Amino acid sequence: MKKFVCFTFFAMSLYVNASEGSFKVSVSNSKQNNVKDYPVVVDLKDTKFVVKSAVVTLNGVEVPCQLDDMDGDLRPDGLVFLADVSGKVENIYTVSLSSEGEQKSYPARVYANMGLNDKYGKYPAINNIEAAGSSYLFKDVFPHGAEFESELTAYRVYFDNRQNIDLYGKRKRGLELEKTHFYSVKKDLDEGFGNDVLWAGGSMGCGTLREFKDGSPVPVENVKLRGERIIAYGPLRTVIEMKDMGWNGRNIKTQYILYAGHREVEVQVVSDGPLSGWQLCTGVQKVGQEPFGWVKKNGLALSWGKDFPDYGKKDLYAPEAVGLAVYVPEAYLSDTAEDELQYICVMKLDKKHTLKYYVTFCADMEQEGGIHSAAEWIEYMQRWVVEKRNDGIKIKKSK
Repeated sequence: MKKFVCFTFFAMSLYVNASEGSFKVSVSNSKQNNVKDYPVVVDLKDTKFVVKSAVVTLNGVEVPCQLDDMDGDLRPDGLVFLADVSGKVENIYTVSLSSEGEQKSYPARVYANMGLNDKYGKYPAINNIEAAGSSYLFKDVFPHGAEFESELTAYRVYFDNRQNIDLYGKRKRGLELEKTHFYSVKKDLDEGFGNDVLWAGGSMGCGTLREFKDGSPVPVENVKLRGERIIAYGPLRTVIEMKDMGWNGRNIKTQYILYAGHREVEVQVVSDGPLSGWQLCTGVQKVGQEPFGWVKKNGLALSWGKDFPDYGKKDLYAPEAVGLAVYVPEAYLSDTAEDELQYICVMKLDKKHTLKYYVTFCADMEQEGGIHSAAEWIEYMQRWVVEKRNDGIKIKKSK
């Protein structure tokens, strides 16, 4: 059921098991730099009772947390909290689970929404939609797919064969989509709200998942059932899932995870079997008339450019400069490519039939902690990839 409820570059999570009502989770930082809003995800699948509420404390002080029902059986199977850890410091968190009560409501730091585009303009909220085959329901979903945001950035995933990841930039930190829903009007812009910042055209935009066939990205066609649902609404992370059943003979589920305090989305892809002779890909588009960018063998594709975010509304939206990036860990990277529209990372599933990659962007409009040139974007992304490989955080669970 839907619940309305400092800045960091990196979103990496570590999963630990839980089977008791109370236990400890240590989060240690081996590096000198301070880490803020580091995601800790506790697996509750093996808990011997139905968890109805949870409390996390650090030195007796309560830390916000959330319970997630990832498989839709109305039983929480995951606990999430965000850790702030100073350099060369270990924090010991106490996690208490209960089979009674209701989960406490904490201030929302993320937002997610999806609705029906009804003729009355009410857009009733839904958390799941499915359609047989490649049925065209793009215009029936508001706003064309699930939208989700942190304080820094906002995204939506189109509910059609493109399944494009669309981008919404912000001038100031905060949650905005409940008001603008990606469709900022002049009054919103005058009040300092952000807007859609990318016109993807026929490209993959920023981080969209596609089939890689005959040397080119191909939209998600030939599915027997397409679905999209919101798994988690917050207050600390959102999880959006796309379901492509019978896609080239396999059932594929893709989750898009965005944490509070983070600008990037973690993308997790799971297949119900091996994809022999079939490749997936992602990448970033070449933006504007004079785009800058590249894709490298370390799995980083980035671009920087300036273009109209909506060619149909040039009188409302001025050209926007944006930086786009995708990072595919080398374990999942099989090749790189480039065409006239985009820089491409070709991917492979591991032995467990899963793969993972990260999507992020910046908008030149950002007034707080913004990035305003290609050179700054390159420097930012190089640090980002280094941290992805080794962020210095170790997590351990104990009684």
